[in-house]
Amino acid sequence: MIRSMTGFGKASVKSPYGTITVELKTLNNKSLSISYSTTEGMFLLEEDIKEVMEKKIYRGKVYAKVTRENPPKGDRSSRVEVNKAAAKEYAEKIRRMQKALGLKGEITISDIIGLPGVIEVTADRKEEKYWPYIKKALEKALDNLMEYRVSEGKRLAKDFKKRLSGMTKALKEIKKYEKQSVEAYREKLLKSIKEISDNNETDKGRIEQEVAIFARNCDIAEEVTRLGSHVEAYVETIDKANHDVGKKLDFVAQEMHREANTIGSKANDVRISNAVIEIKSEIDRMREQIKNIE
Repeated sequence: MIRSMTGFGKASVKSPYGTITVELKTLNNKSLSISYSTTEGMFLLEEDIKEVMEKKIYRGKVYAKVTRENPPKGDRSSRVEVNKAAAKEYAEKIRRMQKALGLKGEITISDIIGLPGVIEVTADRKEEKYWPYIKKALEKALDNLMEYRVSEGKRLAKDFKKRLSGMTKALKEIKKYEKQSVEAYREKLLKSIKEISDNNETDKGRIEQEVAIFARNCDIAEEVTRLGSHVEAYVETIDKANHDVGKKLDFVAQEMHREANTIGSKANDVRISNAVIEIKSEIDRMREQIKNIE
């Protein structure tokens, strides 16, 4: 079954480090593109997240958001340390400089706190501890996303088949009008010759020759057959969809449009022309929808 590229999935998992939540949103895109929004301490896991997603998502723009809520009391992703030795050394050197230059003034904590190396921030490396819970939440979110995309895909498939059914009906009408067109041309030619002839005798051989030339120039049987085959191929492709089905459906739609153009240019019957316009209109609508298929 075909899948839409548009979807949303969300899942949360409780862990010793708080509740891990993964949100996924996907939109149309020619290839797979992933953007991340991760909480502190998790950005190093983005490649692992990508590897998991690539097993289920093949095309589309993916927005992945990973958050951690309600961390346990005392749990910190970073630590702030004061380097007392560095602060003491700064203070001593400042005093010596004051003495050497004959400067007065008190040294305060604000004079020292911003100097390089006095305050040190170190991050706790918990990526490996976070990962099992992130992966579990990610896989659940992916399942929800796939369910959404499949549901949208079923809706698109139903719409496609409705349009393809209308195209098949139009093709049957074209076949009928094609035969009627040749007969109508014979009658029109015969009437015209009688009107301009001095007598009622007509050269039947000449008439049939003209009719044959007309039929040959307006012969669309081959194009109609090919277009019918493309319609059948389209239905089969929808029913046996794989991950690259969107590209294949777009190619088949291009071929259908080409055959419809040829039929329209060769046909010499307004009813056939109208049927071709309807077919091309349906193909254009389908091609718009194809942009949303994975």
